[in-house]
Amino acid sequence: MRRNLTKVVLIISLALYLYACDSGPKPVEIEGLATYTDDVTKFSIKYPQNWVHKSTPGARFIVYSNNNVASRFAKYDTEGFPGAKIDLVVLPLDSSITMDSIVSKAKMFPPEIYESAKTTVDGVEGTKLVYSFELNGGMFNGIMIAATKDNKRATLLSIECFDGTYEKYKSNIDEIIASLKLAVASEKKEADTIVQVTEAEPPSQTLETRQGDGFTIGIPDNFGAENIGKAASATKAWSFLGKRRGDSYIKIEIFDSKGKDLKKIVNELKSTLPGAGNAVKANLGGKEAYVFDYKPSNKVKGKSYFAISGNNLYRVTINWFSGEEKDFLPVFEKSISSFKFQ
Repeated sequence: MRRNLTKVVLIISLALYLYACDSGPKPVEIEGLATYTDDVTKFSIKYPQNWVHKSTPGARFIVYSNNNVASRFAKYDTEGFPGAKIDLVVLPLDSSITMDSIVSKAKMFPPEIYESAKTTVDGVEGTKLVYSFELNGGMFNGIMIAATKDNKRATLLSIECFDGTYEKYKSNIDEIIASLKLAVASEKKEADTIVQVTEAEPPSQTLETRQGDGFTIGIPDNFGAENIGKAASATKAWSFLGKRRGDSYIKIEIFDSKGKDLKKIVNELKSTLPGAGNAVKANLGGKEAYVFDYKPSNKVKGKSYFAISGNNLYRVTINWFSGEEKDFLPVFEKSISSFKFQ
């Protein structure tokens, strides 16, 4: 009887062990690589052919191991589906947008976690950033490469992996990075900015309520959530943009107010906004706020609103292409009016 009982216990223990080993979602395999080539700026890169991808001609090519991972990257959730993202962005270079400024703004996490080094990509010198940190589900790893082929267009490639999947994908990641061909300015006359896709519709007049930590906001219902970076000192960020333009978007960032009063914070932050005018008193979500008009680039305008709720400083930014102000600004102002603290 004791021998049979021992066998039963061993069988149950083995079953529980195998179940524990098999529990939880598994990262998507890579079933071979394909090559994407951009028709506008001629960049090209290999990517996993069975992963989910989308592109904005002349501006961006982004790949997720699956849609569950895509939603996790929207907020950089500490737990969720394991997997990876490949994100290639093309940006114009001019007197106000340099390679150094692009690399600086691309750093979403505390600066001390980044290791920077020079690298060679597509025959030219570029910058490589490597970063990693532990999350609840395992190690988060990232690689970022920035370079320019013609000093007119910058190529920014970032590859990020949740829950230790970098080791699983490493050999493929090395091949993907080695395959990268940098973007160049088109020889043909281009649109005002490379992020324009003329066939895409402007922001919808219909707003859809989106929710974040401590707030809700109405966003045009043809806008999606995208990761376009955040200030290094921000604890969280949400960004929303449509398919028409990559330079016209709504972004909400949360910072620790550190017990400072709003006016003092606003005065300290003015220098971080290019071409900022004087702060003007405003209202955001029923709370006292300040707003700056500023100039992100020669052809893009912006407004940045600041308000404190609890111990958090909220910054809500709207940017829009000045050539299409009539399509973007009124809708974005409706979004600002819809903002509510919870």
